[in-house]
Amino acid sequence: MYQRSCDIICGLPFNIASYALLLEIIAREVNMIPDELIGNLGDVHLYSNHIEPIKEQLNREPYPLPTLEILGEVDDIAHYEINDFVLKNYQSHSTIKLPLSN
Repeated sequence: MYQRSCDIICGLPFNIASYALLLEIIAREVNMIPDELIGNLGDVHLYSNHIEPIKEQLNREPYPLPTLEILGEVDDIAHYEINDFVLKNYQSHSTIKLPLSN
């Protein structure tokens, strides 16, 4: 994936999850096993008022990764619905609030 602009703490985690899901869907559609997601990031940035929140994030002990299950068969890639996906063994820490940056 190529991401022209990358907000490290706000956007990047969601972008990784979105593209990883897309990789899983495409691999399933072409009957292959997904291997790795490679990202090229441009204009990577961290706002000064996000330094303390990211330090908090980095000090947390990571949980084991969840697994994704895609239920059923879909005849067209455009016909997936949210209920077709199940994350198993998902755990998360409490929310870290981020102030708006300008």
